[in-house]
Amino acid sequence: MPGGTTAKPRLLVGVFCFKPVKHFLYIIHSATLNKFYVGETLDVQNRLKMYNENSFNKSFTKAADDWKLALAFKCRNKNHALYLENFIKRMKSKKFILKIIDQPDILNDIINKK
Repeated sequence: MPGGTTAKPRLLVGVFCFKPVKHFLYIIHSATLNKFYVGETLDVQNRLKMYNENSFNKSFTKAADDWKLALAFKCRNKNHALYLENFIKRMKSKKFILKIIDQPDILNDIINKK
């Protein structure tokens, strides 16, 4: 080291732990409307609470306050959750939604074929 010091340079090593963010695809059902709603979120229980409190003024879901969780499917990331949400919505099929609720592994097949 310049100046005659014997101090050794220190290497600073930082450990960064980034917890992977998991998103959920969810399907909720209203018995009053006999309708399903499909969405994605980080916090399913909070989102369900918000729907039942009519927190979304311009949403389709504001028509009822009896939404129940029919399915919460953990996705690897937000992109997968959005892909599945859009895939299901494009199907426009109550039968398809009921099949997914009954057999959630179908969602893994859809993602793997993406």
